[in-house]
Amino acid sequence: MSEQLLDSVKSKYGAVAESNLSNDHAGVQAVAEAFGYTAEELTSIPADSNMGLSCGNPTATAHLRPGEVVLDLGSGGGLDVFLAAKMVGLAGRAIGIDMTSAMIERARTNAQAGPRAQCAATGRRELTRVDR
Repeated sequence: MSEQLLDSVKSKYGAVAESNLSNDHAGVQAVAEAFGYTAEELTSIPADSNMGLSCGNPTATAHLRPGEVVLDLGSGGGLDVFLAAKMVGLAGRAIGIDMTSAMIERARTNAQAGPRAQCAATGRRELTRVDR
């Protein structure tokens, strides 16, 4: 992949992280629901973790159990990391990796924000950025 293309992807994706898109927007929620996320799941996690970027719903099919370790590549705002953390519990780990600092910053903010971030207390999660 050319550096120019990689930089373009990082720029566009990072701009979404800095936007105000969240599950509080009907269109964003509709995208997640189209991928099978339930309203209950979406309201159990920080609203800003869902930006309408879903490309699948891995927690619906992974059959996660307490104590397992989950790695989410391209974790964005943390939607799947937060859901997985609740499923694997304190004995497990949910790790989110993203290519942009802006997404990791947003995910870390989500992990510490408001009453819907209580999922952080029900499971261990880590959020980090990876460079090429």
